[in-house]
Amino acid sequence: VPEGASFEGVRRELVRAEVLSPRAPLALWARLRGEDRRVRAGLYELSAALSPLEILRALVAGETLAVRVTLPEGVTRERVFALLGESLEIPADSLRAAAADTAWLSRLGVAAAGLEGYLFPDTYLWSPDAGARELLAELVRACLGRFDAARDERLLEIGMTRHEALTLASIVEAEVRDPLERRRVAAVYHNRLRLGWPLQADPTVAYALGRPGRPLARADLEADLPYNTYRRPGLPPGPICSPGLACIDAVLWPLEGCEDLYFVARGDGTHAFSRSLEEHNRRIRVIRAERTARGAG
Repeated sequence: VPEGASFEGVRRELVRAEVLSPRAPLALWARLRGEDRRVRAGLYELSAALSPLEILRALVAGETLAVRVTLPEGVTRERVFALLGESLEIPADSLRAAAADTAWLSRLGVAAAGLEGYLFPDTYLWSPDAGARELLAELVRACLGRFDAARDERLLEIGMTRHEALTLASIVEAEVRDPLERRRVAAVYHNRLRLGWPLQADPTVAYALGRPGRPLARADLEADLPYNTYRRPGLPPGPICSPGLACIDAVLWPLEGCEDLYFVARGDGTHAFSRSLEEHNRRIRVIRAERTARGAG
């Protein structure tokens, strides 16, 4: 039902679609009930199994067909835009334009340029005619709404802002495959930040190079980019993906008593953790030898 459509036009379309019998007194009922001017625009799923009165009630109540969109954890802003575009036919350029409006972002409570990390991963139900700003605002509200009183109090305890927590949580999200490792990986990063060491997080370099999730060459680690946490100490300027609540909580409540400063991927989705560089290098040699042996086998 398009915006501004006449009731007679809607009735004719229902007849054409064989949802309504041409002899059904729908227009008469609508006029008698004063509802011929109360039909709401939107996309409806109606069938001939419905009575004319049920159809009228649905049109007046605005029981439109919602579109279900699932945004997974760990995806970038551009991937979110693509998913919204595929599901709701919203041009990515309109989403980018909204995300570039810093005054609007500030009113939403986003303390950064752009929306990376603020588009909360979850399953949403939207009207097919929802606009770019409406969608993005709901995603931001879903993200910032996770910071309840307990989480905000914890931020004060560990000396982080929401933006910093989202930034570190996004790195944990991009790094971890085994949920049991989230708090330990977060603890390693907290330990390195406390010592003033660079995080040396591969996902930040991949993000800086525009190749998230892809393998890196040694030369990539030397690129002088703001998001290269091999070259720059501390946190990068902002998140590198959309972290889920589990990773946000891992950053807020990292593994207690963890003294690890290094970890290396085993190749099976888990990591080997170390407290010293010597131990870390030894683990790297062992893992490489195991990979070589498997390849030879």
